[in-house]
This record gives sequence, C-alpha cells and structure tokens, in this order.
Amino acid sequence: MLTIITGLSSALSYATSDLFSQRVTRQTRALTQLTWVLITGVVIIVPVALLVEDLPSGAAQWRAAGTAALAGAAYFAAFFCLLRGLHVGDLGLISAINALQGAFVVGAFILLGQPVTVLLGVALAVCVVGGALTSFEGRAQTAKGAFWAFASGISFACVMVLYGYSGEISWLSQAAISRTVSLAIGLPLALLTGSLAVPRSHRVTAVGAGVLELCGLLLVTISLSLGPLTVAGVTTTQFGTFAVILGFVFLHERPRPHQWLGIVCTLAGVSLLAALT
Repeated sequence: MLTIITGLSSALSYATSDLFSQRVTRQTRALTQLTWVLITGVVIIVPVALLVEDLPSGAAQWRAAGTAALAGAAYFAAFFCLLRGLHVGDLGLISAINALQGAFVVGAFILLGQPVTVLLGVALAVCVVGGALTSFEGRAQTAKGAFWAFASGISFACVMVLYGYSGEISWLSQAAISRTVSLAIGLPLALLTGSLAVPRSHRVTAVGAGVLELCGLLLVTISLSLGPLTVAGVTTTQFGTFAVILGFVFLHERPRPHQWLGIVCTLAGVSLLAALT
C-alpha cells in the first residue's frame, strides 16, 4: 500500500509541478522558469547532500559522479524542451507524449543488447501508436509543442540511462551533482539571453514548481525502495494521467477524439512497460 501511495504521490507531484511551470512559463519564458526551478532544487538538495553524504572516494565513485554530471546536462536539455512544449501546448498532451520517456529508455537498453519479449514488443507498439495519435494535428492545430515533448522524452530517457550508470553513489549525490550542473548551464544562459524576473504574482508558483519537482524525485526513490518494482514502476509513471486530469479540470483542455485514444494508448503502453521492466 505504501508503495502505491508514494508512487502515485510522486506522479501527482510531477504533474502539478508541470502545471505550475506552465503558468509561469507563459508569463515569462521557458528558460526563466527552468532557472527558478533549478535554483530552488539546488538550494534545498545541495546543503542536505553536503551534510549527509561524503565526497566521492575511489575511481568508481568519481566515474559515477562524472556520469551524474552528464545526466545534469541532459536534464537541462530535457526540462528546457518540456517547458518549451508547455509554453505553446496543452498540459495533458505534452505530458502524455513526454511520458514516452519510459519507452525510449527500454528502446535504448534493447539497442544495448536487452532481449525483446513478446509483451515488451506489444507494449512498445502500443506506445508508438499512442504517440502518433496524440501528436497528429490534422487540419486543426491541436498538438502544438509535440516536437518539444518528444525531444524532452528522449532527453529524459538519456537522464535515466545515465543515472543507471551512476549507481556507485547514492541517489542524493546523483541529484545534487546533476542539479548543480544543470544550474551551471542554465543560469548563465538565462542571464545572457534575457531576464530572470518573474511577476510578483507568479513567484510563489515558480518556487512551488521547484519544490514539487524535488518532492516527486524523493517520492520516486521511496516508492522504488519499498517495492515491488512492478507496482512502483506503474504508479510512478502515471504523471501523464494526472496531467491529463489536471488539464481537463483546471485548464479546460479538450483534446480531439483521436488524441484521447492516443493518450490512453500512450499511458497504457508506458504502464505496461513499467510493469515488465
């Protein structure tokens, strides 16, 4: 039961964080909100990591730290693409497509030699169909930002693969290192290309998005540690489902019928992949 609660809470935290970030991004720009989220995360997690964790020792841990730093660069690209998509597109559609990151991770491991079972192939096929239906606009432009959502999903998949190769250090150290590197990339870019100013009425929302994003990470870790992994995997990947609900209720988003089918296929395929891997 605790695995289910923490897993679903993680998904809800991520979806709500995206909702908050979308509101701020549309009043400023993606890079500004990204920097606020990263600053919030670094201010919270780095002091904790310095108090709790030791510095890396030995070649293996330093290699893991370097891999976590690469994950930070990939995370910056992934989050920037996500916010660019949310700037122009619907929360539910962008998040549903972004949820395909799980399928991209599986695809990467297949390329690295993981055997493909029948169920795994079916799940991947369902994801492909779901992604195609969700991103298809037809004559009406109903899937704005789909390109950015796919780019974000691929980049987030790279982050997860790199985290997978950083197992010699704790998740706390991984997060602290990667978030610091992300901020080291994002802050200079934001200052060189514009302003970090956020309207006073949106500052709490901007910081709240960063806090919720960190809560999502913490709850994912707790859920995976409690196990079983199949239950944790399925529940933590439901952020797309929550985003669709939030978009429908609070933002009055109304996807076209074929996109509803695509959203259902995408989330079902991602959930099946999470249960199988």
